[in-house]
Amino acid sequence: MPELFRAAKAATMIPGAPVIEDAAIIAHQGIIQEIGRHADLRSSFSGTVTDLGDVTLAPGLVNAHSHLELAHLRGKCPRGAGFVTWVEDLLKQPIFDLDQTALDEAVTELKRTGTAMVGDIATRFAKKMAGVLEASGLSFAVFVEAIGETVPKKTFLPKGEFEHGTFSVAGHSLYTTHVDVLRAAKAEARQRSLPFSLHLAEHDDEVAIMAGEPSAFLDLLQGRGRLLDFAPPKKRPVEQAAALGLLDETTLAVHCVRVTDEDIETVRESGATVCLCPRSNEFIGVGRAPWEKWAASGVPLCLGTDSAASNDDLDLWNEAVYLKKNFNGGLGFDDLLAMVTRTPARILGAGRKLGTLEPGKLAAFSMVPDKIYELF
Repeated sequence: MPELFRAAKAATMIPGAPVIEDAAIIAHQGIIQEIGRHADLRSSFSGTVTDLGDVTLAPGLVNAHSHLELAHLRGKCPRGAGFVTWVEDLLKQPIFDLDQTALDEAVTELKRTGTAMVGDIATRFAKKMAGVLEASGLSFAVFVEAIGETVPKKTFLPKGEFEHGTFSVAGHSLYTTHVDVLRAAKAEARQRSLPFSLHLAEHDDEVAIMAGEPSAFLDLLQGRGRLLDFAPPKKRPVEQAAALGLLDETTLAVHCVRVTDEDIETVRESGATVCLCPRSNEFIGVGRAPWEKWAASGVPLCLGTDSAASNDDLDLWNEAVYLKKNFNGGLGFDDLLAMVTRTPARILGAGRKLGTLEPGKLAAFSMVPDKIYELF
């Protein structure tokens, strides 16, 4: 039976569309049929009516970058001590001892805070993460993370078909993933018309490693038998990513903290999307991305919470609040909401079903909390 949901307002996030006052959404079998003013839709409607009260509806949130494999490490990693210290501590933890209770709690938190889709990085347990997310009803893209020196003989992706999501491909980083593996991973993503994700320019040690300069993190990795024959490209991370052909309109570049004006222009020209993870960067202590320059550049931007090992929660509204409170200059309501709805839905390949409130898309909506409105 069709359902009608009434709310004080609805921010559809359709580009150029105004916020609807006295809004109503009619949905049937989980799909939006109509959206508009309650006064216009109610008279001809026959079905269940739910009055949500004095709230503003927005599209379901899309968390562009998470690591659910680390859900069990919430509250167990050091804060603000820098990337090397954070990794050293992380490597002492039972990283791959998955905890089903912690996973269930993480998924519950995502859903409770309005998230409808997540782009999740899976280093080892892609099938498990996809299964957990499929069972939860959340939409998802599980990025199978390519790391190391070996290109798989056939494919990076495990077999699996899902109702709510898909597997995709990610490169871990420009230094922990061999250049041949990065190229192959990007090639497979391009061939399958899938998004490609890459941690990029996250911290100073990454810049140093690329430049061939001394790096405590490189020392740490080589002390564990990794990157023993690494040849620095003598380029900045963004420059190297571009040279390898990793940046294009289907690439999600994550973090992008340590960048120059030239780097920003390179990303803009490539058409790539940038995922900012402000609270994770602050938690680890890697610095602050030049948010204002990214916003002014016209590069598509979205937000991610990153992992429970580097954040206090997986609440994307809290990520948006942190960004807005610490943003120097103007950041409009529509621009902020686009970063957690329309833009990440598009880059994760879900733009046809999520990201805006309009007929034919999933009836997945969130409620804009007061803590967001208080900032405008």
